[in-house]
Amino acid sequence: MNESKMMAKRLKRVLLQDKIVAYEGLTKALESDVRTLLSYYMTLTGDLSVNIDVLDEGNYQINISAKANNINAPQIV
Repeated sequence: MNESKMMAKRLKRVLLQDKIVAYEGLTKALESDVRTLLSYYMTLTGDLSVNIDVLDEGNYQINISAKANNINAPQIV
């Protein structure tokens, strides 16, 4: 394999890894922020999950799943 192909392959691997790490960081940050926001209005039970999908046209679809067992009066801080 010539040197330019090896460099291109290596760059692609680095970019893909960066994209994965950035996605995981964004997902964790959103989960934390959404958990904080929802906890002002309800008592959350169990896990909260955030999933981000890229649609064919390039838009993002964000799915949030959470369970609560009580709705509270807003706690404004």
